[in-house]
Amino acid sequence: MPAMQKHAFTLLVVVLALTACAAQPPPRYQVLHLTGKPYDRGFQHGQQMESLIKSFYTTLLTTSLIPYLNRNQPDIAAYLHTYDATLHPEYGNGQFSVLLLQQSAKALEASIPQAYIDEMKGIADGAHMDYQDILVLNTFVDTTLAARGITYFLQQAGAPRVTEVEWLGASLVGDGVDNNGDGTTDEPGESLIAAYESLPYAMWVEVPQAAKVRIRMHDDDAMVDPLSVRILVDGDVYTQASPELQIVTPTDATGQPLIHDTDVTLTPAAPWTQPIVTIQVQAGDTKISTEPPPSHEHRMRTEQFTLSTKGFGQPPHLVPNMGISDGTSQPPSISFALRKSATPDGQVRLAHHFSLLDAGTSHKHTVVQIHHPDTGPSYAFVGWVGIAYGFAGLNSEGVAYGCNHSDTLNNPLVGEFLTNFFDAQLVSSGEPIGFLLRDILTQAHDADEAAALAYDTTPTFGWNFLFADKGGKLRAVEVRRDVGMGGVIADPGQGRANWTPDPGDAAGVDQWGVPWASQKPDDIRMGAHFRPLANDFAMDLGIFNLRPQRDWSSYYFSSVRAMANLAQQITLNYGKFDLATVIATMREPVLVDQHDSMTAVVIEPGLGLLHAALGTVPATDSSFDTFDLTSAP
Repeated sequence: MPAMQKHAFTLLVVVLALTACAAQPPPRYQVLHLTGKPYDRGFQHGQQMESLIKSFYTTLLTTSLIPYLNRNQPDIAAYLHTYDATLHPEYGNGQFSVLLLQQSAKALEASIPQAYIDEMKGIADGAHMDYQDILVLNTFVDTTLAARGITYFLQQAGAPRVTEVEWLGASLVGDGVDNNGDGTTDEPGESLIAAYESLPYAMWVEVPQAAKVRIRMHDDDAMVDPLSVRILVDGDVYTQASPELQIVTPTDATGQPLIHDTDVTLTPAAPWTQPIVTIQVQAGDTKISTEPPPSHEHRMRTEQFTLSTKGFGQPPHLVPNMGISDGTSQPPSISFALRKSATPDGQVRLAHHFSLLDAGTSHKHTVVQIHHPDTGPSYAFVGWVGIAYGFAGLNSEGVAYGCNHSDTLNNPLVGEFLTNFFDAQLVSSGEPIGFLLRDILTQAHDADEAAALAYDTTPTFGWNFLFADKGGKLRAVEVRRDVGMGGVIADPGQGRANWTPDPGDAAGVDQWGVPWASQKPDDIRMGAHFRPLANDFAMDLGIFNLRPQRDWSSYYFSSVRAMANLAQQITLNYGKFDLATVIATMREPVLVDQHDSMTAVVIEPGLGLLHAALGTVPATDSSFDTFDLTSAP
């Protein structure tokens, strides 16, 4: 070949090679194989992921989380004087969230085993970052969830709330049915719920099709704004302008108006035709707040209750309060596990979809970490660069877990308030969730041991765990802190629930003998709400009532809905759950958070396989790539 042609050919090869490289999309996620002692593994992590860790820290904390927390400062400062920037300037100029995260991180550090501190120091050194920044990155979930819960509760405390619901025009007394499921038939007042509470199942059954409903709302500080009232019935929307809706101010026995109460009566234009009806209530008040801007009214969360109509034939506890999504909420984190008769090959499979706060950046910083320590089992988990844990994982002993957050006021930040009241500081305490999950990976030999570790923790928040092992054991655990007055742990045993789907496990069924979270003996599922711990907190402090999760959490009804939808999918595919069917179930639209999806995983502990979908929103849109924990790095 002539020299000129040879050079031209070489140049063409180089250009084609560069073009091919340029055409390759960036990786959706990172994979880390880490070996050696804790510090060494941390250093490898930091060194290999330096630029991404710095990007994650800056993007998530500095541009997303810190501004978000700062927006909540006025709501918190209204009750906790410590965070009033006028009285305490150190919390002004945007420093509120920075100090909140740093102070809690330092307090939580005392509960972190030395091996994980060494690993975080290794990450910091490898990434050329300050150790305190890595500590904040590894503890912000615990602090932020509790602070978010308190803020959301305080916002709800100043908003309207449903206090009564009554059926009118068609009495439930005399129909020979226990309509409200209280164990008594045709008692006086069966048409009225005078002390409303949120329930995961129907509030009434066998309601006459021609009945109309009165809903009373109360606002402590203002009046309900009639223009803000919206009643949704399975997708149909009624407002003040709707002829079916009447909005009035009720009166007391002497005829005096109850100005803080509002009665909303819905008279359907035609009798109910659906066998199950869900009614959702939305409203705001007349009190306008200017902080944080823009000016806004106080709005209640969307409240919902369910009924069945004449002829349905099921008691309240068998009618889920699921309704339909109105587009204002997304499914929360979910997990489910299957074994034996639920799968065609008998293999155990655990699936987990974690959704919390993507903020347009978390999915870009995902990583699969595979640890091969000097001693103990190897293990793998999915998470984010710079963070030494993940919310789903597997060890070489064949133990798998999925962990979901579960809103509760039974947490150490509320404990601080119960100790110091208006001078309280929102400083967290207890065992950070991520390092408990690492303990499970490094110490548990089966699902029973994993559940025992979760059950015995001192939690920073509310958590729902699901465990499976290669031997076929399935376990669910719910935990909360259980604080009392003075911040003292009231009764740790009351703040835990631990059960299996196994026949004969009394802890696994409710008061009616119905399994908490299983369709049959070989499946179990978890969402973002408590079931055995449903009455997790109730305390009247005068200025406001601390209420259980189901009465204030923004996740509650969406979690109830997701769990009911998941139950339907499990029943439909029982016996068919091979890997492809589990993945298809994970991708069902009614189960997928389209905005804050972060990671999705299917684990087969008997095969040592972890299948991860990462790097997109939602994560389930990605392919599930397989990692074999039995293979050497």
